[in-house]
Amino acid sequence: MIRKTTLLSVSLFAMSVVSTRAEARVVEKIVAVVGDAVILQSEIEEKAAPFLRQIAGITNQQERAARAEALRREVLDRLIDDELIAHQGREMKITIAADEVDRMVDQIKRENNLDDKQLADALAGQNMSMASYRQDVKRQILRYRVLQMAVGSKTQISDREIEAYYERHMKASDAEVRASHIFVAIPADADTGTLLERQQLAESLRKRAEAGENFAELAKKYSEDAATRDEGGDLGFFGKDLLPKPIEEVVFTMKVGEVRGPVRADKGFHVIKLADRREKPAKPLAEAAEEIRGRLRQKHVEKETKSFLTELRSRVLVDIRM
Repeated sequence: MIRKTTLLSVSLFAMSVVSTRAEARVVEKIVAVVGDAVILQSEIEEKAAPFLRQIAGITNQQERAARAEALRREVLDRLIDDELIAHQGREMKITIAADEVDRMVDQIKRENNLDDKQLADALAGQNMSMASYRQDVKRQILRYRVLQMAVGSKTQISDREIEAYYERHMKASDAEVRASHIFVAIPADADTGTLLERQQLAESLRKRAEAGENFAELAKKYSEDAATRDEGGDLGFFGKDLLPKPIEEVVFTMKVGEVRGPVRADKGFHVIKLADRREKPAKPLAEAAEEIRGRLRQKHVEKETKSFLTELRSRVLVDIRM
């Protein structure tokens, strides 16, 4: 699913300054090497800054530190993916012309109802220059182009797949629900103690929500799902077969306003609040076909993108030093 383009948030570079004898010099820490490119600590701090500001209000120092570490890891993973895609783009001889960037910036302005001055002011408020912003836009275009050629072109949905999905999920009237969630990630190398700590954090968040704290605000502070965090964890309306089974099995049995969790799925724990429920009348297959094609295509693309990036990591040296 293609979502509306939003402004990228960045902050000023954070540099480490050390003294050697009588002279001070700036030292950059390399946190990862990807092929012949390096990722610096300052890049992670720059990209993570807006999210770190969001969790600054967490009073528990241990929770705040764990959340900050998870955010930096999330940013690092994205930067590594971007470097891998840039490496692949060079191999595929893909170039992004300046006029393509111009068109994308114009599109962003239209979608966000911004003129040139308003865009410049918004970037200035984030300590970002137009040149830096255009570079980020260029990277986004390259990412889309590489993935479209490497993954999208391989994703073909047959009429038989559409018909099978319709028979399983859409032929009869069904319910749609709207839910929000708070995601507490489990690190890949988590030991038993860390696993228990993460589960206890999720349980404490459920109890706070049940006690009356604003669920959306808790999600903005604590959720580690970058795709929904800024919207307070809102997942929107959805039917069955769109979320991981452990979550689906819980959410479709909940009452509106109810909070449950933690539910373990997708490499972490989820705390879920059901916001609304509505009956969804069945559409004829002819009307539902394109919607189904889009759903199946999205699933295929997400799966193939993960495989593609995993394959790139096996072919390109990735040395993480964080």
